[in-house]
Amino acid sequence: MTESVKLTVPSDPKYLSLVREVVFHLLTGQEVAKAIIPRLVLCIDEACSNIIKYSYSECKDQPIEMCFLLANDIFEVNIRDFGKQCDSSDIKPRSIHEVKPGGLGTHFINEIMDEVEYCTNRDKGTLLTMRKNLKKEMASSRKEIG
Repeated sequence: MTESVKLTVPSDPKYLSLVREVVFHLLTGQEVAKAIIPRLVLCIDEACSNIIKYSYSECKDQPIEMCFLLANDIFEVNIRDFGKQCDSSDIKPRSIHEVKPGGLGTHFINEIMDEVEYCTNRDKGTLLTMRKNLKKEMASSRKEIG
């Protein structure tokens, strides 16, 4: 089944709960392992939080555009901002064992998603693309149950 959902929200943190609900609802209605859904929601929430903090410097009225595509057991997420571009070589997740607040969003994104790409070849902003093979996740969840 192929399903695509587009969502644009302002860069105000109060809209992150809406983003989480949309992703949760989209994935719950499909044949997706229940255990992976909260982790995928976390990745998207962390990516949007980073856009708000770093790309838009916490300005609350800038657009965050998202497209969620579910096709052939692949969940693809494209998140686009129009703010300060990131230098993808600077995006390095810190060790989970390094105890200090913040900075774990990219760690979780890289651990949970199968592919993570940052595209900055545009006038401004960044396009983040994340992919997860849900079929692989279904197989591993069946092993845990059986």
